[in-house]
Amino acid sequence: MHLDSQLARSVIERILEEPRLAITRSPAVDMVTVCLHAVAASRRQAARDGALIVAILLALSGLSGFPRWLPLIGLAVVLAWAAVFAEAYIASWGTIAHSLRKDNFANSSPPPAPTDRVRQQIARVTAAATGNVTVYRGYNPFGGHGWIRAGWSLALDTTKPRDPAKPVVPFTAVELNARLSVDVSHLDIPGLSVGNRLLVNGSDVHDDPRFVPDPYGPPVAWTDQATLAGLMTVREDRARPYMTAEIICWDGELVWSAFVRLVVNDNSLFVETNYTVLPPFRPEFYTIDDLLARPTAGQIVRLGLRCGGRLPKSVLGAVPGVSSHVFAGVRCWLVDRRDRRLIRELSRFHHGALFSPREAAANGDSNGVTYHRYFQSLDEQMVMKIVDKRIFNTLIDFLASKNVDPAELKRRSEHIINNSSVSIGGDVHMTNSALGGVSAVSNSSTFSGSA
Repeated sequence: MHLDSQLARSVIERILEEPRLAITRSPAVDMVTVCLHAVAASRRQAARDGALIVAILLALSGLSGFPRWLPLIGLAVVLAWAAVFAEAYIASWGTIAHSLRKDNFANSSPPPAPTDRVRQQIARVTAAATGNVTVYRGYNPFGGHGWIRAGWSLALDTTKPRDPAKPVVPFTAVELNARLSVDVSHLDIPGLSVGNRLLVNGSDVHDDPRFVPDPYGPPVAWTDQATLAGLMTVREDRARPYMTAEIICWDGELVWSAFVRLVVNDNSLFVETNYTVLPPFRPEFYTIDDLLARPTAGQIVRLGLRCGGRLPKSVLGAVPGVSSHVFAGVRCWLVDRRDRRLIRELSRFHHGALFSPREAAANGDSNGVTYHRYFQSLDEQMVMKIVDKRIFNTLIDFLASKNVDPAELKRRSEHIINNSSVSIGGDVHMTNSALGGVSAVSNSSTFSGSA
């Protein structure tokens, strides 16, 4: 955040300054801390840009008396370089930078909110941090949890009894969801948490008081269990509840999530799973961990040279940078005015989250992910197969307890567990992918659902 001014600005302008939009939650990420560091970085960068503007004014004054005032131009150049160098030094070796190092971060406190406006913005982020509702934007409904890596779905006949002499015992999606949540939560996997999450597109909630109680306010970040249970029982196209299992491993570098949805009808059970991953951060985000507590002479020299090379770009960005900071209040007022006009004039206002800092910093995208260690890719496959196995065992035991014949489910589970797979309808479509880097090798075959 402190070494990436564009990321800090995105957090401020696309999260803090959008009071009517949802906030994306990501596992293993403290959004309050992220936002406070973004504000602190932005203020420091604004101070640098202010010094650069002073240097620009000095240089312009020197040009008016050129060549007699040539020393003034030289002073302006030195001042500009010093401003860029000081900001870069503080970002890498200052007090806040020291607290961000891997060994110190857990015991450090984020910078305080500097103004009342920021404190109000942070309060909204705090309220959303523990929510169980994802109001997403775009195609991927699993915002904040990374990208879909695998999944499967199947439909089962629940009218065939296991024991023909006894009737099938009716059951509900709520009942099966509760059983599945308990069984998955008992897996011996470090960093595992299990819960329920509601996914809904931000363009579908504006006129729904369950999700947007105040038409001029933000969507809710949390909904009660009664609402989730109601949506499991009477399904809706646009609002879908999922049982979620999140596994945080490699000290938060890797987050694997499972989303499981159950649909129970009079004569069938539909099960859908989606597996997502948040890969490790891009290499530049580990720079702070690689630096010594105090710089060497060589590091200072190299930093000075880099600052000299960045000086023209920094000077050109000084005026926009200061303007963005000074006129933040005006920008918030304009955003508020724009949103109110859209709400008055349009029948639909999009409340979906604009930005996920964790996904923006991740070493991957919808086209693939890159791992830093070979074992990280193996761990992704391991936890997927372990969770798959537990899901199928629970489904088989549950159906058997309701006198539903689980033979069909057993046959399908063997195909899915032993492969990275996507199952659609009555067929199981198998796909094996090589993980890591950008290469992928796929082999696919189709097995009949009744085979």
